[in-house]
Amino acid sequence: MKNTLFKFLCLEDSAEDLQLITETLRADGLKHEVTDARTQKEFQAALNQTRFDLIISDFSMPSYNGMSALAAARKAQPETPFLFVSGTIGEERVVESLKSGATDYVLKTHLKRLGPAVRRALHEARERTGRRNAEDSLKESEARFRQLAENIDEVFWLTDTQKGVILYVNPAYEKIWGRTRASLYQNPHGWLEAIHPEDRERIREAVVTRQTKGGYDETYRIVRPDGEIRWIRDRACPIHEESGEVYRVVGTAEDITEQRSLEERYRQAQKMEAIGQLAGGVAHDFNNLLTVMQGNTELALMHADRLDPQVCENLKQVIDAARRAANLTRQLLAFSRKQVLQPQTLNLNELVANLVKLLDRVIREDIQLQCNYSLQAAFVHADPGMMEQVLMNLVVNARDAMPAGGKLVIGTEVVSFNEDTARSHPEARRGEFACLTVSDTGSGIAPEHIARLFEPFFTTKEPGKGTGLGLATVYGIVKQHLGWVEVASRPGAGSTFKVFLPATEKPEVVRVEKGPEAAPRGGTETILLVEDDLPVQLLTRRALEAFGYRVLEASSGPEALEIWRQRAGEIDLLLTDNVMPGGIVGRSLAEMLRKDRPGLKVIYMSGYSPDRPRKPAKPRSKNGTEFLQKPYRSTLLMESVRRCLDSP
Repeated sequence: MKNTLFKFLCLEDSAEDLQLITETLRADGLKHEVTDARTQKEFQAALNQTRFDLIISDFSMPSYNGMSALAAARKAQPETPFLFVSGTIGEERVVESLKSGATDYVLKTHLKRLGPAVRRALHEARERTGRRNAEDSLKESEARFRQLAENIDEVFWLTDTQKGVILYVNPAYEKIWGRTRASLYQNPHGWLEAIHPEDRERIREAVVTRQTKGGYDETYRIVRPDGEIRWIRDRACPIHEESGEVYRVVGTAEDITEQRSLEERYRQAQKMEAIGQLAGGVAHDFNNLLTVMQGNTELALMHADRLDPQVCENLKQVIDAARRAANLTRQLLAFSRKQVLQPQTLNLNELVANLVKLLDRVIREDIQLQCNYSLQAAFVHADPGMMEQVLMNLVVNARDAMPAGGKLVIGTEVVSFNEDTARSHPEARRGEFACLTVSDTGSGIAPEHIARLFEPFFTTKEPGKGTGLGLATVYGIVKQHLGWVEVASRPGAGSTFKVFLPATEKPEVVRVEKGPEAAPRGGTETILLVEDDLPVQLLTRRALEAFGYRVLEASSGPEALEIWRQRAGEIDLLLTDNVMPGGIVGRSLAEMLRKDRPGLKVIYMSGYSPDRPRKPAKPRSKNGTEFLQKPYRSTLLMESVRRCLDSP
């Protein structure tokens, strides 16, 4: 109040008295500006034009009286305090004025009371304004709360823990539970009695142990009076008094029946999408295996005259079976079925290693994949298919977070938690755990999104780019295996997902020794063979050498470029797989070499290639280029090589 500039309206017909009042207020230390009025007209005009903090009026004036001025002020500015400052005023008139709304009165013969009276009037006015604002805010808040609570689809409830009664439940309860609110107020346990018998005891215990302590977040089924079963997600938060004692519990209950149904359907759709992404890699790798089986069998049949007739017949049946198996790879693109859960002891190191080939096909060429394996075998008891899905979902998310390329690191390790180290991990507990880590250098995750990452249907991707169930599926699978997931991420700094699973003991391992490989033979023409699958590379080299060709081998594009720099003059033909690691695929390699030698003959090989011809049933030479689809017969390979070398 000390530094506040107040606006006063003073109705006084005497200039001397007005000056005396003004000087008295100034001497009291009140910063103010005074608007003076000497007539009724001037007084009414001032009331209509300006909002005042205080009105001071003489009681008796020749042309106007104080009671009329009080009535006019109460009508124009009812909240503004009104003081009479008069020479004489009777007791009856004082009582009448106070009843009519005057704040106080001061006799002109005792103006020393004017300053304290003004201060008191201003203070009381401020308190009244504060109380009125608080009441208005409370009313508005209550109205907003009721408007929200009465119209939301979730059940909103409030209980008194000390009295054991339900204080409030909104109309959504009647819609979801199918029971009246009145019946719930009469029987506070009515909602619990409607819970499915298989879930009721678990929820009863959770209410007692977790509602007042925090952490109450339960999913259960209810049975409506019409027999319909609905799924509910129920969450609660305790409210504490200043002493710390819980006296209220507030919560929401959401009907998630449709959500659970959609989740199941979308989970299957997501799996089919993942299988579609993997189909190319699976077909490629499977056809590589078939190429090795079929090719080696054909090489053996090249010496049929030295073999027993029954052996020859058996080898021919192997070739026929390999051809039928090759036809099955064409069905992979449309293949999908529900996973049969078969938990077993797994080594996470082996799980990752076995999936690396497939992951190379899922991620793009501009993403570098690095695997860091635990020195100690990381064994867990889990379903292999579900663990593969966890890894695949995390990898696909990481890939999508790096649209311009980057680095993807997959790691495994075995970690131990004691009571102290477990405190730094929200869901950790004592024991030994196997940890699967997937890190990327992508766009990162906004802080406000991290808390919702594992919610079903929540996604930050563009419409049509994801179902929002990838991480929700990861979370559910890991939880089902008694583990947990941790996330560390910053916008622009990539993300790291850590999956912790209970470690288990190493199982007994039965080792199977592989048979020896057949010895290669030499030849004359020089072919640069580029194949990242070593068994296929070995088979192809042996087949070529068996037909008299000289072979230079490379397992990647960069390795092939190095051989070309050293021995380009010797090479007559490039025979290359179309899908390879190292950042250089077959077609890119051929383009590089043809810049050096435009007439270089090229044969592409692939088990599945998006840019291959649609119907490569009969390889044909075009500008010294052939395409050979795996698996292929050795004779078909030789025909393709000869035809390509002999083409103009």
